[in-house]
Amino acid sequence: MSVLRVYVNVRRGFARFATILIVLAVGAAVGQAQTPPYGEFQYATLTGSGNTITATMLPVVTSTGISYFNVVVEFDVAANGTLTVAPGYPTVAKAPRPLIGNFLAGSYVGPATDSSYDITVAGPGVTTGGATEWSLATATGASCSTTPTSATWYVFGGAMKSHPLYTRLKAAGITTATYQAYAGWGTTGAQCTSSNGWETDVLIGVSQIGNTLMITSFSNNNGDVNQPVSQITYTYTNPQP
Repeated sequence: MSVLRVYVNVRRGFARFATILIVLAVGAAVGQAQTPPYGEFQYATLTGSGNTITATMLPVVTSTGISYFNVVVEFDVAANGTLTVAPGYPTVAKAPRPLIGNFLAGSYVGPATDSSYDITVAGPGVTTGGATEWSLATATGASCSTTPTSATWYVFGGAMKSHPLYTRLKAAGITTATYQAYAGWGTTGAQCTSSNGWETDVLIGVSQIGNTLMITSFSNNNGDVNQPVSQITYTYTNPQP
């Protein structure tokens, strides 16, 4: 089924669609695994003004990938308070695809000093506001010393104040220039072993140039800081033809 068919179905079945939007607006919706095609309404940014509800960066998943749409619904209000959809609504327009920061999903090996530093990168996923979400975890058989053992980061093309980790970035004193120097920002998960700069819940900046993945820690034993504490580089091992 094509994205166009999804769009048509949304218009024809708007009563149910509007109900979903309203439920999402109060945070009551829960995402569930489905078989494509389907819309991931829980990841759209929902705003309301007057008689209008807007869903921005609504992901629609098909068998061929993810597309994003901006949806606007305007209501007419009758004298007795009955709501009806205003003529010409809802409107559905394709939104720009979010940035992925050149990141590549697949297998990576660590520095030459330890050939058993093996990780697997997964993504992109989608999250609030159209940011893409990436994660890494140690590969089977990797050394327990692999740094980091696990991590999650977000790629967001907007201003730092709209990034999913803005509160933490601001508290660390990350400047706009430093923020823009990294394609993604995230945190480490649980670690097999810990060292200064590579512990659980460390703030990280992540970038990728070609087959090279660079992960930079912005946390030390005293917490988050605004300067790099440590950096590790991985190399992509399964480049696409």
